[in-house]
Amino acid sequence: MCRLRFVLPFLLALFAIDDFASSAEVRPSSELKSNCFDFPSENFNQLNCIKCTYGESPTVLLKAGSIAVDFTLHTLEGKPFNLKSALKEKPVVLIWGMYTCPAYEGLGYAYPFDECSFWDESGLVSRYHNFFTFVHLVGPEPHPIAPYTNFDSGTIKVNYWSTIEQPLTYETKKKVTEKIKEKTHPNSILLPDYLPDNPYKPGMSQAVWCTYGMGARTATVITQDGMIRFTQDWFHASNMAVVLDEILQGGKLEEEVVS
Repeated sequence: MCRLRFVLPFLLALFAIDDFASSAEVRPSSELKSNCFDFPSENFNQLNCIKCTYGESPTVLLKAGSIAVDFTLHTLEGKPFNLKSALKEKPVVLIWGMYTCPAYEGLGYAYPFDECSFWDESGLVSRYHNFFTFVHLVGPEPHPIAPYTNFDSGTIKVNYWSTIEQPLTYETKKKVTEKIKEKTHPNSILLPDYLPDNPYKPGMSQAVWCTYGMGARTATVITQDGMIRFTQDWFHASNMAVVLDEILQGGKLEEEVVS
């Protein structure tokens, strides 16, 4: 049975993926929500945070069943990645993970943090990268050193990995992303989100995080028709694998959010 679970998705994948291979009908990038929380010009605080704005954190605004919003970001080497173009080739999996996030670094044994680390992500990418494009995104740091605050609560919350300031410029963000590069699977596309001084679209700030990933470790699966098929408040490798298998087998999923 275990062998069947690993082999069946790959036997069916070439047929199932073709079902979604028509042009992606994504929403235009003009619908991205840039500059949420007035970051980085304003620090997060108890009146300017995810929980105080939405009632809970993480908050995934684009739920399963929504149409994805197009975006373009650049790799550390300056190569552009465009969502709509990527969907012409494969479904896309977006996974957020920041340097100061304990769940990303592997601190956690209870669900959903038992399979939330960068090595859990790497194992998933290793297994499925032939059939999905994996994108690792880097947003604002959840636990920077003081006086910078946590975006969930607007308070100072430090941990073992709280060794850096909150990146406030694009170049500083790229340097922090370099710290994540060594922990990112080589078949993942590593993308720092823009800050206002970026050279590609000046003034745009954290638009992809504000639109897709308000949290420290959220994840989104987008099929080639531009539909968001699955989201996770906290990335969990096994739950994600179930969804990817279903897509490869042509299964139809109900709207679902794993938290």
